[in-house]
Amino acid sequence: MASEIKTVIEVCVGLHCSMKGAYVLLESIRKHYDLEIGIPSFDGMLLKEAECLHNCSNAVSILINGMEISNCSFNNIVKYIEAIHER
Repeated sequence: MASEIKTVIEVCVGLHCSMKGAYVLLESIRKHYDLEIGIPSFDGMLLKEAECLHNCSNAVSILINGMEISNCSFNNIVKYIEAIHER
């Protein structure tokens, strides 16, 4: 059974973000943390698709625990997640 959710990662998959690689980024995060989209992990991480975060000029937009991260590399996103996620 999953513990309480500690880290929520939402990747915008709206049209503009999709055209800029949102699904590739979503899949990379999913594989890196061995997550299933929409299902909390055993250590409290949840990966979700967001329809549109309304930040098209900075695509791809991601929310991590409500804080928007935009136009970042995969490695920087992972560093941020590792810094805030309590295991």
